[in-house]
Amino acid sequence: MVDNRKNNAQMKKTFKHILLACAALTALVACSNVDYTGEYSEDGTYQSGNQVYFYFAEPADTVLNYSFGVKPLDTLTHVVYVPVNLAGRLSADKQAFRVEIGAGSTAVSGKHYTFNADTLAFLPNAYRAYVPVKLIRENLSEDKNDSIKLVLNLVPTSALGVRFKANNTVKITFNNVLSKPDFWTLLETYWGLGAFTKNKYRKLLSYYDGNEDAIRKILTGTDATAQGYLYLRVQEVVKYFAEHPDEL
Repeated sequence: MVDNRKNNAQMKKTFKHILLACAALTALVACSNVDYTGEYSEDGTYQSGNQVYFYFAEPADTVLNYSFGVKPLDTLTHVVYVPVNLAGRLSADKQAFRVEIGAGSTAVSGKHYTFNADTLAFLPNAYRAYVPVKLIRENLSEDKNDSIKLVLNLVPTSALGVRFKANNTVKITFNNVLSKPDFWTLLETYWGLGAFTKNKYRKLLSYYDGNEDAIRKILTGTDATAQGYLYLRVQEVVKYFAEHPDEL
């Protein structure tokens, strides 16, 4: 009887050791399949150097879209500020980082945009910097989308590495197209706005900071006050072009 108890205790102890060994082996296999793109290298060693990555509040922010078409005609340029974050220790000195134009870009430097790669740096004790890209309207078609695209890639330097593979690239697309919106028929038929013209539409958009969706949401929503203000603005557009028909 005593021997049986000893044997059972020994078996339980052995079984427990087997379970622990299996758990450790499973964890080791799982860790070996992890793609370390951050602070640790593939061999598990810690990388103490500072790293950078594009900051995206939402996953869709990897593609930034801008349209000159909805803006007033005197809007000749627009600056896009692409945020970059620092992973690591802050510094009392500036920390320069590097961005290159990536494959797939159709935008032409000096014609469609300007961008100074030599001035990019984190200010002292700053964890965020911005890549300013000036977009140029002049050479964009008003009638068709030329599919102008600018691809920016973060690249490592001797001082700053790159942190995440998925956060090293951002795309900027832009155009100068202004098309007749789906809600124009309603404004033309019931609110007296008249036939569609680009200048007439731009005038209306100027009240809403060029945001077409803002007008659409008002028309399809239930906010009577917002709809009332929209109606008044439509009437202002009608009055303006009645007094300035040469601008239609």
